[in-house]
Amino acid sequence: MLKLTLAAALVALAGTVAHAQEKAAEIKAPAATQPEPKAAAKKLAVGDQAPALTIAKWVKGEPITGFEKGKVYVVEFWATWCGPCIASMPHLSHLQKTHKDQGLTIIGVTSGDRRNTLEAVEKMVAEKGDTMGYTVAFDTERATSNDYMRAAGQNGIPCSFVVDKAGKVAYIGHPMFLDPVLDKVIAGTWDYTTGPAEITKIEEELNSVYENFQTDPKAALKTFTALEAKHPSLVSGMGDFKYNLQLAAGDAAGAAATGAKLIEKAIAEKDAQTLNALSWTIVDPDGNVQNKDLDFAMRAAVEAVKITEEKDGAILDTLARVYWLKGDKAKAIEIQTKAVKVETRDMMKEQLEKTLEEYKSAK
Repeated sequence: MLKLTLAAALVALAGTVAHAQEKAAEIKAPAATQPEPKAAAKKLAVGDQAPALTIAKWVKGEPITGFEKGKVYVVEFWATWCGPCIASMPHLSHLQKTHKDQGLTIIGVTSGDRRNTLEAVEKMVAEKGDTMGYTVAFDTERATSNDYMRAAGQNGIPCSFVVDKAGKVAYIGHPMFLDPVLDKVIAGTWDYTTGPAEITKIEEELNSVYENFQTDPKAALKTFTALEAKHPSLVSGMGDFKYNLQLAAGDAAGAAATGAKLIEKAIAEKDAQTLNALSWTIVDPDGNVQNKDLDFAMRAAVEAVKITEEKDGAILDTLARVYWLKGDKAKAIEIQTKAVKVETRDMMKEQLEKTLEEYKSAK
């Protein structure tokens, strides 16, 4: 069966993973792209006064009538169809909660299109609940998007604009890099020139980690560890990626320590998808984990099944694989049979049935 490996750029965003049922072709996932913007009359750059927000409806949170002096804002552009945007939500919620008492307000702004209607936005916001623990706004005929995204020459989302205490744009870029930016903006030590340059350097270092993940994981882990030491707040939410990198580099002890923290966090948050991903990374027949910690995989899979109440075929499939690798073939077949029974998606059901036949024929 095919499942998604942990896509690094998504993992980095929030310490959570956006899961699908297909294996990712690459480690790095770019931001979702939108049609190339037309040339804008107005330009927007770091150091400029932040444009006013033109909002049709405040979907969540109190309306922001203006940027108050002495307070810090993040204006983040997103859409319901954007996977990286969804993966950013827990991270943004964490930042809002962490810096709320320091005067931070995060505003997720989204513009209407045929796939991103007001109804779709309201539905997602309601379903996400505390996962979107910040203000959400629906743009007025792309007016705010034009004043920010188009004016700044940005055509990929998620994209964030940090507005400092003076009401000026301090940073423009991916929300995964907000931690070190906000630390300095809130403290009043951010520089409009050296600040963005520092973030660019961090991006380059992180890109080298992504690029070396497959070809030289040990070198990638070394670079990541150095980056973690210099910017702990930035990588604090990259536990999933760190865990996979440690596994790929053969750092069994490090992976065990990181994995233990991840599994406890996922259990506490009832995050079945992350638990499933942690387990599947170890037992994936197409994976390259040399020293498989099957006890760890078993605990993660069992907890994921509990959370989903044995109603998710893909998660049951993972548990069955763990039993199979541990040598309990009868139990593996029992669990895999349940997986086939509860699965409703045709393609997935076909994959699960194929796996079940493999187990039965090899018994």
